[in-house]
Parts: sequence; C-alpha cells; structure tokens
Amino acid sequence: MRRALSLLALLTAAVLLPVGVLDVRTPAAGTTTDGGDGPPTSASLAAGQPNVLVITLDDMREDELAFMPRTRALLADQGVTFENSFSPYPLCCPARSSFLTGLYTHNHEVWSHEDPWGFHSLKDRQTLPVWLQAAGYDTLFLGKYLNGYGSQPAPDGSAPTSTTYVPPGWTDWRGAIDGGPGPGHPQDGGTYRFFNTTLNANGQYYLEPGRYQTEVFGDLTARMVTERAGDDKPFFLWANYVAPHHGKPDEADDPKPITRSDGEKTRFVTTARPPRVRGIFDGVITKAPGASGEDDVSDKPFFIRDLPPLNQAELDGLLEVTRQRAEALAVVDEQVEKTIAALQATGELDRTMVMFTSDNGYFLGEHRIRQGKILPYEPALAVPLLVRGPGIPAGQVRRDPYTSIDFAPTILQAAGVSLDTVDWPLNGQSLLDVARYGDRGWRRAVLTETGPRDIVADVDEAGPGSRPQDIGPAVRSFSQGIRTARYLYVEHASDEVELYDMREDPGQLVNVAGRPAYREDEEALAATLARLRDCKGGSCSAPMPRRLQG
Repeated sequence: MRRALSLLALLTAAVLLPVGVLDVRTPAAGTTTDGGDGPPTSASLAAGQPNVLVITLDDMREDELAFMPRTRALLADQGVTFENSFSPYPLCCPARSSFLTGLYTHNHEVWSHEDPWGFHSLKDRQTLPVWLQAAGYDTLFLGKYLNGYGSQPAPDGSAPTSTTYVPPGWTDWRGAIDGGPGPGHPQDGGTYRFFNTTLNANGQYYLEPGRYQTEVFGDLTARMVTERAGDDKPFFLWANYVAPHHGKPDEADDPKPITRSDGEKTRFVTTARPPRVRGIFDGVITKAPGASGEDDVSDKPFFIRDLPPLNQAELDGLLEVTRQRAEALAVVDEQVEKTIAALQATGELDRTMVMFTSDNGYFLGEHRIRQGKILPYEPALAVPLLVRGPGIPAGQVRRDPYTSIDFAPTILQAAGVSLDTVDWPLNGQSLLDVARYGDRGWRRAVLTETGPRDIVADVDEAGPGSRPQDIGPAVRSFSQGIRTARYLYVEHASDEVELYDMREDPGQLVNVAGRPAYREDEEALAATLARLRDCKGGSCSAPMPRRLQG
C-alpha cells in the first residue's frame, strides 16, 4: 500500500484476526466462475450482470486498514488493492455526490454539507442507481446518504423536510435521517447518534433504539443480501457506515477541551463504540499518526502558518481519538465478515463484485491540523479501495489512480452498460479493466477542489476565514490543485502556491514551489490545472503532458 503496513498492522492482526476466517477464495487466475478456460472477457461477464455491493465508510483514512484484518483477508487478499485511491474533494457531501454522478464538484455543484448546499442541492434525477435500475438492477441503499437528508427540504418540493423522501432510482431504501423526526417524537434519533438511529425505510421512518448502529447496519446488509439471493434480477447494494465519523453519545473517556499554546481551545470530536471494544488498542497504538508534528510551516499557506504546534495535552487527546476510531473500525471489520458470509451462504459471492472504500480521509495532527479533512494533503485525500469479484485476480495491487468520480463508470461497465448510452457528461472513467488485467500507467491528473474558505476553516479548524487581502479569483473553490504520480500542486485563492515532490517528500513537509530545479514541471502542472479547473465531460480524464505521466 502507499504507506506500507508497519509493525502496527502485525500487532493488530494478532489482536483481531480469528483463526477460522471464512474460506472465500476467488477462482484461480485464468479460470472463469463457470469452469471455462481463459480469463473472462468484459462481454461475457456483462452478459451475466454481476451483483455489485459497495461498502463505504465515513472519514476513514487509508492507513486505518491496519485495524481491519478481516477486511484485508476477505477483500484485499482475494482481490485488488488500489493504492492510489483519492477523494478529489475530501468532504462527505461533495464526495458522495461525485460517487453518485461521476462528476467533479465544479460540475455537480454540491460544494458543502451546509446550506445552501447539502443533500437538497444534488440534482438526483440522473445518478448511478437511476442508470442501474434502467439496466435491470434492483438497487438497494442502507445507511448514511448526503448531509442534510431528513432535515433539508425534499429536492422535488414535495415537503419542507425529507424524512420520508426516497431519492429516484432506489428499489429498496433504508436511509439514516439527519436530525430524526424531531425532539419529543417517539422515533427521534439521527444519523450521528450511534445508539439511536432513525431510518427511513421506503417512506416510513423507524427507530433502532439502544443498538449500536454499526451492528444494526451489518445485520441489515446481511438480511438485504439474503432477501435478494436467487432473484432473476441482479442487485446493486450501497451500504454506508457512519463509523469512524464522530458522533453521539459523549463518553467518559472522550478528551476534554484543551487550551492551545496560543490560548485558543481545541475541542476534539470522537466517534462512539460499544463497551466490548473499548481499550483493545491501548497497548498497540502509542501515538497518533500526526504526532511527530511539523516544526517549520513557514512555507505553508497562511491558514497553516497560523496554527501553533500541538502541545502535550493535545497529543494525549489526539491519541485517544485515534484509539477510539480504531475501536469503531474493529466493529465495522466484523460486519464486513458478516456481509461476505451472507454472500457465501446464499451462493451469491462468486457473482458479486464487492468494493470497500471511504468517502474521504481525515487529519489526525498532520500539518498541525488537529482534526478534519477538505484540504488536499494526503491524509485527507487518500482513501482505501479494495475490490474483489468476477474476473478480479486475488492479492494484486494497482498503481493507476482511482477517484470518487470513477465509481459510476466502473460499476456501469461491470453491469454491462455501455457508457456511450449514458446521456450524462461523466468526468470519470471505468477502471474495471485495470482491476482485472493490470495498470495502464498514471496518465491523467487528479483534480483536487475545496469549497469556499469559510467552509474550509469551519470544518478543519485550520485557521481563520478569508481576509479581504487573501481573496483571489476563486470564490466557490478556495483551493484547487492536481495530484500526479510524483507531485501535489495546489493554487489557493490567496495567491499562494504549494508544490510537493512525493517521491522525495511523501509527508508533504517541504514546499518546493518556485525552486529553479522544478520550474519546467511546475509550469506544466500549472497549465494542466488551468485546463482542468473548469473541465467538462470526458475532457476531465484527458492525458497529462508526457513529462508529468508516471
């Protein structure tokens, strides 16, 4: 993987990996699931229309796969790991909108989770489930949808809230409701209330009181798989876990507010987890990923320069946050195993493509950012992506870049849908053949985007909002950049530029923008960003200049 699993992974495997992991090996390379000889072709697999099951987590970092040995054994070891998987706009609502539409944020225009954006700003009449349903699929949804679902008005204007709204294209809808039906209501719960989650089940909401949400979602996923097994129609199931995102209830071991060295307060937010997993990593995780800090931030943009180093009390609090996230992921790991077991028990495993990912990554102290996402540094940009299924070889790694905008075209190709027949200007491209047959080379740039500066500052605690002298040409997108095999290049609306040589500096600590040795590459990167910042349709995946390809 991009950051190789260290001794930590070996220790967590010893803690969690059961002796009797399911024997769910994929067919040997060179065979088909029906016993034929030779590798299956796209046409032959499409004719069978495999099931597609996508498991998405919320705010999970790529390196946190270390805490999920079952998932690695059942998916990575039996499929393909994309080690360069990215969330181009690392924020829940924009990232999930890209998954659904195959578009970059500047095209789907869901710039934030907050008004005037959020759930109700997505044009949901042209999305992946709509296209799959038209192709003959039963489409199933479970868990977290887009921020504001439930509390914001229904996009079709049918109601002032969306507590009973079912988006177009879904055959079976079980979406968690933000805010629930309201205080005092007997079924009041919420997406981020881990022991009181309210779900909209096909237009009728109900409460799951007292049960840990992750376990509820695991049971429901297995039940939905079992209910569809043996049907004439294939199914597409998008199962969305909220962990390790922060949420309620508050717990006794949560960090208390801490005074920073500049007098400001750090208020760490934490996830929730059941008592049975509390403390299981205390002897393993001894520091947060970003605990080593960054001594010199003079070459960073103003919103990083304004941040003081973390003091010891903050490092202790961040360690607790890291452990709690790992504990929550250990429970998700069990649900992944439960899901694969349901597929195996129903005879659906060999005809199901299973994908495991996260909507975005997360900062845990890197670049002095206590917590958060959005900014295009690697901890927020990088996400896990594991794929197993028909025609996918076991235990292989891919280097070609895969992003949020690639899920729709990849899944459509797997479903046998010709992308030429989709009347929609997809920005992404299918990487199904890359998963099956191997890399083609990192030839396109990954565009990174953010929302307005005040949204970035509010979510990431990364310094103050915009100041008049900092505002450049970008209004909606404060920061835009591109990620290539070698570089991260970012232009901010404050007229500040960042350039990191990932071969020499994977931690992105030394900004080399403006250095003579990088002049020609920086010019090529700037020109590529200028072409992509407002790109439309397939031009968003056009090849970079040859000197930038890796």
